[in-house]
Amino acid sequence: MEPERDADPLRLLGRAAAALNLDNLPPEVLQRAKQRVLDALGCLVAGYEGHVAETIRSYVLAQGGNAEATLLPGGEKTTAALAGFAHATCIYGLELSDCAPRGTVHPGCKVVPIALAVAERGRLGGAAVLPALVAGYEVEIRFARTVHPHAWYRGWKPLGIFGAIGPAVAAGHIMGLDADGLDNAIGIALNLAPMATGRTNQIGSAKWLFGGQACTSGLLAAEMSGHGFKGMRDVVGGWLNLVSEQNHPERLTEGIDAQAQFTQWELLSGVVTKYHATIGPLVSPIEAVFSLLQQHDIRPEDVVEIHADCTHRTAVFNKPHPENEVTARASLPYCLAVAVCTRDPGQLLGAAYKPDALRNETVRALAEKVRVTANDEYERQYPARSLARVTIRLRNGLAHSLEVDRSALGRYLAPTDADIEQKFRLLATPVLGRDRADTVVGLVGNLESLSDLGELLAALRVSST
Repeated sequence: MEPERDADPLRLLGRAAAALNLDNLPPEVLQRAKQRVLDALGCLVAGYEGHVAETIRSYVLAQGGNAEATLLPGGEKTTAALAGFAHATCIYGLELSDCAPRGTVHPGCKVVPIALAVAERGRLGGAAVLPALVAGYEVEIRFARTVHPHAWYRGWKPLGIFGAIGPAVAAGHIMGLDADGLDNAIGIALNLAPMATGRTNQIGSAKWLFGGQACTSGLLAAEMSGHGFKGMRDVVGGWLNLVSEQNHPERLTEGIDAQAQFTQWELLSGVVTKYHATIGPLVSPIEAVFSLLQQHDIRPEDVVEIHADCTHRTAVFNKPHPENEVTARASLPYCLAVAVCTRDPGQLLGAAYKPDALRNETVRALAEKVRVTANDEYERQYPARSLARVTIRLRNGLAHSLEVDRSALGRYLAPTDADIEQKFRLLATPVLGRDRADTVVGLVGNLESLSDLGELLAALRVSST
């Protein structure tokens, strides 16, 4: 007889997360977890000199506290919470960290920093980090999927709603919380959720703080659970309805059997690697433009119109002249204009968002020629498919058109180790140098064998910023 399925989703999630260990992770899940670590570390290194990085580090160092974890890039010691806060902030703000489009959350920017910080505090190694990371990803994405896409269209920021769950589960797992402890850590994280709105791609730097806030809130939830605090219980009947009247509570435990074992893995099918420092919805049209540029001789001065036909969630990012770095990463016309004018994907890793680049008159003029429309059929197929069609019309009467589905591009949903390593080296080598970048790649590739994280953290340090 099949065992009775636990009717309480929090209890089942706690049991499933607590049961994960290095021995029962499928090899492909373990590999994907190590990819997530390397990807997040590449984003962190790229963020060492990001928009608010120095401000965040100065703030952290002014707080004092116990010397528990390493603050990068300088190697100073601070608390695990503050190290996680600083690193998650610098990763998230660049728009280069992974995302889960079926829930519109960004697990890696918070789960990886807090897992490393808590493991360092506990003098633990990679064998503790990897199953905790998997648990954090799996639980957070399932929560985000329950209200997707309705909460996003109502204006909620899913990372603000659910962003603390992954860090709470990962930190609690490393701390040795049992199933009940992780259950309560999730409930406490929901109690503390800020319910942030989506109006974050506007003037100002507050958006950068979303990752850091979620990271520290998750650790607080795990630590308070460890001290006996209890979290909310009425997730399905009460909490989800506050966020969205249209929700899917069955997704909380989808792919988890009655014995609290994962039978489906979000890490294998629901996490997207980002190769452009833009918000996720812009990827398909950007990829379409770069493909068209490879196939045809398209010069910016010959372009009459760039038409991007895309999902509704892409079409809303239609402001052609961004005022600053934050809004530029969320401007489809600007990013497409940069692509055509430079023909260089590397520009969309960061250089295109600098003040001088934002004032480039050639790019600004071309951005005016971008027309964006929302396609109902594309919207109905999302997130199973992430479609966009870009048509570039030229003065000579020619028109070049291409439809791209991000979900069909292997390096996004199913990247190889070589894909992730190439991205890491592209981001990290200019900062760390080739030898230390290679060292980090090697250490993460054997992360489960590291008895402590000291060598890895040392390789990520730089003497000055």
